Order: sequence, then structure tokens, then C-alpha cells
Amino acid sequence: MRFLRFIPFLLLLGLILFFGLRASSNLWELEWLPRWLVQGGEDPDAWRNTGAYFLLSLAVLFAFRRPRWLILFLCGCLVVGVETAQNMLPERWLQWTDILYGLLGVSLAGALSYMFRDEGQNT
Repeated sequence: MRFLRFIPFLLLLGLILFFGLRASSNLWELEWLPRWLVQGGEDPDAWRNTGAYFLLSLAVLFAFRRPRWLILFLCGCLVVGVETAQNMLPERWLQWTDILYGLLGVSLAGALSYMFRDEGQNT
């Protein structure tokens, strides 16, 4: 049953890749999304990136547990990679603020995991 730890990680990774690598950043085009979610997702762009990568980083830390520094580094690489890939899409472009807010989310997850780390672990 240890594989159940990976479900939140895979779900969040899939959502980030789906929304991050869409040809259009307009969420109003997705009719299956509830309108309240679209409205909330369109307004504060900074909170959307910070929250998404914060939750993803926590899910990855929960799934893999160690080494923390490598997990957080790879999550940071994912932030930069998704934003760089957006630059190759016709209607999207690389935004440095999105990278900074994504890295802020990864950093907050790292700080939270460090505060609540198991004292028996050296990682």
C-alpha cells in the first residue's frame, strides 16, 4: 500500500503539466471547469503558481521523503522547465515572475518540511 503515497504527486504533476503546457493560458475556454474555479484561477496569477508548486513539492516530499535537497532541486527545475516550455508554445511566453513565484512555492514547502522533519533523519 506504499504506492498510495504517489497518487497525490502524480495527480498534481499531471495538473501542473496540463495547465502549464496548454497552447492557451485562458481558462475560460475549458467548459468543464467550474466558473468559480476559473475566476479564482485567473485573478491572482502569483498565488496560482506559488500554491501549485507548494502543493506539488509537499506531495513529492511525502512520496519520496529523502534526500530533501535533491527533491526540492528537482521541483525547482520543473518550475523553470515548464516556464521555458511555455516559451515554445505559440500563444504563451516565459515570465520571470511565474518562475519566481513557483520557486517561492518550492521554498515554502522546503521550509515547512525542514521545520517538521524527523530528528532521526540527517537529510
